[in-house]
Amino acid sequence: MTFEEYYKAAEAEALPTRMWAVELFGQGREHLKLVEQPVPRPGPGQLLLRSDAVGLCASDYKIMLQGETHSRLRGRDLGREPVRLGHEVSLTVTGVGAGLEGRFAVGQRFAIQPDIIHRGQRMAYGYRLAGALAHYGLAGPEIVEGGYLLPVSEGLGYAQVALTEPWACVLHAYQNHRPSRSVRPGGTAWYVGAGPLGLMHVEKGLADGARHIIVSDLKAERLAKVERTFAERARQVGATLLLFNPAEKRPETLIPPHSVDDVIVLCASRQAGQEAFGFLADGGFLNVFAGFPNRGESEIPVNLYDMHYRNWTLLATSGSPIEALQAALAACQAGRIDPNNVVAAVGGLRSALEGIDHLGEATFPGRIVIYPHLDLPLTLVEEVTGGAPWSTEAERSLFGRLLAEGRLSRP
Repeated sequence: MTFEEYYKAAEAEALPTRMWAVELFGQGREHLKLVEQPVPRPGPGQLLLRSDAVGLCASDYKIMLQGETHSRLRGRDLGREPVRLGHEVSLTVTGVGAGLEGRFAVGQRFAIQPDIIHRGQRMAYGYRLAGALAHYGLAGPEIVEGGYLLPVSEGLGYAQVALTEPWACVLHAYQNHRPSRSVRPGGTAWYVGAGPLGLMHVEKGLADGARHIIVSDLKAERLAKVERTFAERARQVGATLLLFNPAEKRPETLIPPHSVDDVIVLCASRQAGQEAFGFLADGGFLNVFAGFPNRGESEIPVNLYDMHYRNWTLLATSGSPIEALQAALAACQAGRIDPNNVVAAVGGLRSALEGIDHLGEATFPGRIVIYPHLDLPLTLVEEVTGGAPWSTEAERSLFGRLLAEGRLSRP
């Protein structure tokens, strides 16, 4: 019996009555808690959704740090109305409320577009609306009627689906980046930062035909993850791959001035952004993808003379629209991208708080994926796969093994 078959059999017989959820009751780590709750039942116009996988995002850590001062939570009393985190999700319908019969059925799989606008109000999933760091959750009319549920094909893995959300942000970053919506084919691209999103950008750059890929990061394990994941692919497509730590080797000793067609800034460092201008080729693009903590720590001087006569383009994006998530899902289903490439660690719901702690330290060289229904401590993927990258096959094997051992996460 596969894990999905187990789900269907168990839930057809009777849904659990109790569950766990990760919720924030105030500003700071001490207010982030794993709490026990009743499993909700869907009312009219609602769906009950099972959380199959949740990617942990730096935004989750930011919400924890800022609490009620967060721009999307101002005026909310978290002590009385806590936030349930989790917006990078893979979900399955397990209950259909009155009025939705015929439109939805138990077993359907979905991703969610987190940036939700309902009746003119922004109420993002995992912020104002309860997210997916729980065994189960409800989706009401603001999600269902707004078209924010995106169907998923059966062949995709849970982590793949959850991580199409950050991939959507990556795709959206190129919406106005060259007519090709990519780094320059046949050119040189420099990725300043090699975290989870950096890995996605590098994968896109290789797919889009960059001939020379440069990746810099201060963490050796992140550079090693790039090497393990993409060195062979770079060789296959005839691209060079240069990796370096700027604290050990200065960029000017490795990169000729005005030789880089595209610089993608993936770390919140104004120094890195400013230094990049000295390496931009004529007609180059500098794309600021990283989010900065505040305006005061983000200002840099820009020489407009150079920008004008060298024909530079400076651009940036934040988040992504639903069209980008649709494109990411389609690219994943077609095999053009594989979000599994960025998974660095996996765990069950009880390890989610530890995982969020690690976000602040950037401990892992990739994404942490939580499988809420598994009883699994936070574990490096190499310990599960024997050194191989994460994959849908590895995910299915893990689920099958833990099912056989009876290791399900339940209150």
